[in-house]
Amino acid sequence: MQPGDRLPPERELATELGISRPALREATRRLVDLGVLRARQGSGTYVAEVDPGELLVVRLRLEPLAAELAARHRSGDALAELERLAAALDAAVSEPEAFASLDIRLHEAVAEASGNGVLIGVLANLADVLRYSRRRTAGSDPLRRLAVRDLNDLVRAIGVRDAAAAGDAMRRHLRAVEADLQRGPAPA
Repeated sequence: MQPGDRLPPERELATELGISRPALREATRRLVDLGVLRARQGSGTYVAEVDPGELLVVRLRLEPLAAELAARHRSGDALAELERLAAALDAAVSEPEAFASLDIRLHEAVAEASGNGVLIGVLANLADVLRYSRRRTAGSDPLRRLAVRDLNDLVRAIGVRDAAAAGDAMRRHLRAVEADLQRGPAPA
């Protein structure tokens, strides 16, 4: 569905998704809270237009913090997972869909390595909304290659517990995403 599209009636959507209506109501409420859906009294629920620029403002504050905390608090297992994901991301640089999934997982692993439960929860709540920008990032070959470089720098900095370098690598990565978003969609 695209921004502005109206969701099907609740009974129809619950049947289509194979879930109960109470579960659908709860999921819809969460998506409204996240800004992914907009409820209009008496009209229905619609897919919202998510502003990637607004998301980036939040990401630029939270994700470098997660990277810095990960460098300070990561465990050996967390580092091994980050290194595995960075290697897989590098191997998937020519496969946009696989790259997008791995990029999402790497960002989640950085948050988890931070050891900060509140930050992990906030970033997890944003994860669904962030999928848009990450899929867009994955659609650009030059941006995928920049992301691999920046995220490898990030993982190396976390590995040597250099919090400042980890934060800088994450900021550099997000600034490249920001520049891509400002350029707008590539011509078809």
